[in-house]
Amino acid sequence: MANSLRIAVDAMGGDLGPRVTVSALLDFLHRHRQVSALVFGDQVQVGEQLSLSPFKDPTLLERVEVRHSDSQVVDSDKPSAVIRHKRDSSMGLALQALAAGEADAFISAGNTGAIMALGLYFVKPLPGISRPAICTTVPTISGHSYVLDLGANPVCSAAQLYEFALLGVLTAKELESIESPSVRLLNVGEESNKGREDIQQAAALLEADPEINYCGYIEGNGIFQGGTDVIVCDGFAGNVALKSSEGLTAMVAARFRQAVGRGWLARLALLMLSGPLSKLKVQLDPARYNGAYFLGLNAVVVKSHGSASQAAFGRALAVATEAAEHNLPEVLSPILKHKLNQPG
Repeated sequence: MANSLRIAVDAMGGDLGPRVTVSALLDFLHRHRQVSALVFGDQVQVGEQLSLSPFKDPTLLERVEVRHSDSQVVDSDKPSAVIRHKRDSSMGLALQALAAGEADAFISAGNTGAIMALGLYFVKPLPGISRPAICTTVPTISGHSYVLDLGANPVCSAAQLYEFALLGVLTAKELESIESPSVRLLNVGEESNKGREDIQQAAALLEADPEINYCGYIEGNGIFQGGTDVIVCDGFAGNVALKSSEGLTAMVAARFRQAVGRGWLARLALLMLSGPLSKLKVQLDPARYNGAYFLGLNAVVVKSHGSASQAAFGRALAVATEAAEHNLPEVLSPILKHKLNQPG
């Protein structure tokens, strides 16, 4: 863990606000003593949660600075309205602190479109990047893959898909030391003549780049098979794929619980398989994969699932901290300037 990392936290984002964000933050700070936090939100609500801290360490709360905001972004807010009227919200103030260099990373479980709009307004994109993409890792048979975009850009041009691929490749190289990450485009078939024109044009751009290990198209059923380091798609397809996988996981878990409750033989089988099943449950737990980067912004911006539990929000805090430790945007910036022929 690097020294003196500071995270700007939008405490009001998510379904339960400070009840989850602050409690998760306290647990995270207890385990990571070199991290501190700027917490933005309603001072009374945040203070109540801080007062419930179960940790006896007297220095823990000294690493938390609370900054009050009377305003918060809600899920129904339109990004354009947030830019006009809610720049002083807990989310807006936290992103302003990030842009001003007061924090090394930002995290929120709030409105995705608002994070995108305020992030572009205050933090700005990296050189040559027209729009940031939401990126996270998803579990596969052989490990995990980076998938982007997962909802920030429902419609993308071929050039933007190429940018996403480049961001994904550079991130996989930096965070996991993969020498030549494999890249595939999500499509309706693996044949070269399949898919929309923009996807085919993006494939041509990737094939023409000798520094990108482009391996062709991948279908939705291949996302979780493994063997691909970076999977690129527009935000509409990516979000549908992500939410579908979350729903499938919940359905399988529910069906399994139903089957176990049907008799002593099923319960005996469960007892015999309890070890492997417990391991599988941990591996597939959605909380383990919570926390998505807004790749392409000029600072570390991480989005947590709005319904995240304390454990899941804690995982998103770990994602933000890891990216800050690697100083990901600062590492990517000069590479992108050179790669995309940007001035400076």
